[in-house]
Amino acid sequence: MSLRPSAEARLVATFAATVLALVVVAWLVVTSAEAWSAHDEALRGALAREPVLSRLSTTTADATRTPLTVRVDAMLAPAVRAHGVVQRDAERLRSLGAVFAALVVVMIAVGLALWQRMASERRRLESELASECTHDALTALPNARFFSEWLAFAIANARREGSHVGVLFIDIAGCAAVAEHHGGPAAEALLVEIARRFRASARDGDVFARLGAGEFALATSNASDVRELAMIAQRLRDVLNDPAQPPLADTPIGTSIGLAFFPEDADDSAGVMAAANAAMYAARRAGRHHVAFNALAA
Repeated sequence: MSLRPSAEARLVATFAATVLALVVVAWLVVTSAEAWSAHDEALRGALAREPVLSRLSTTTADATRTPLTVRVDAMLAPAVRAHGVVQRDAERLRSLGAVFAALVVVMIAVGLALWQRMASERRRLESELASECTHDALTALPNARFFSEWLAFAIANARREGSHVGVLFIDIAGCAAVAEHHGGPAAEALLVEIARRFRASARDGDVFARLGAGEFALATSNASDVRELAMIAQRLRDVLNDPAQPPLADTPIGTSIGLAFFPEDADDSAGVMAAANAAMYAARRAGRHHVAFNALAA
């Protein structure tokens, strides 16, 4: 499950507060242990300042105990008991402080690992979102937005260099019949296979895109004239009917391709796309498997 930035911020804040609380508790425990240790040292000092009483209390045999030794024992007993209790409590507090310190170290290690995982997940999501914004989810080809931006860039570059940019607008006929006879997944598989064959036939500098439904487009800066652009269109038709590969479908699949050229047909990307689209409709009116230039589109 992906985390939104606000959820990540809340998680980080909660973790930081937990670590801070553990650090404070560990500090209080260690401070208390030091206080108990100081108290223990004070008791030891008190006993050391009464050497005579201490010797009387610890060396007098039970058989020879006198009222004086009994009184000494009575005076020293609370201090001795307190000394033992303080030692035990100090040791317990030290152990508890060590446990809290170890817990803080573990929490910090877990927090760092969690932070790295969140950062990796964020980068993955950003990459996926960027891909979704510029590529078609079904065929993984560039989408209409990416194609329009790339075409504008290519035309601007061609205008500076005095070169050409060709655009082919491709309409695939027959997808609806496949969906009607075999269902939507079969039609989607058909589009994926068409995209694969188009991509395999592309040359360096050619950009294929899926514009929507059964419409594709190709922009190329490799064509120097209209005749070469027509050869590219013929190559696309051939890869869809390649006898060395399985048939695309058991129903007829047609292609109507419209061609437009910069700067002959238009002087900007929107104009070139409109010219190629008009030529494609002219090819469609002429029937399947036709190629039309913008000059033929009335």
